[in-house]
Amino acid sequence: MNFIHEARHLVGHTVRVITVHGTFTGTLLSVGNDFLVMRVRIGGRLRRLLIRLALIIALFRFFGSFSTGYERSPHASNDDDDFLEQYLLDDE
Repeated sequence: MNFIHEARHLVGHTVRVITVHGTFTGTLLSVGNDFLVMRVRIGGRLRRLLIRLALIIALFRFFGSFSTGYERSPHASNDDDDFLEQYLLDDE
């Protein structure tokens, strides 16, 4: 089994994605060959977020109460905020 195959089993579920730029929690919408799409709440708004698979450290199903969104990595630089803006799409 490879990462893409396993990730596709989590579509429709609440997941936590740990990347080199931070941690995202939300609903996994789809998994492609190069990226995944999830719905997260950032700044009080629901957004669709595209994350390149090459940036993912871990992906797992999330159980329990939480607030969907983005947690910045303590090791992230200010340039990482630019990275985040490049991958946000309004979910209207």
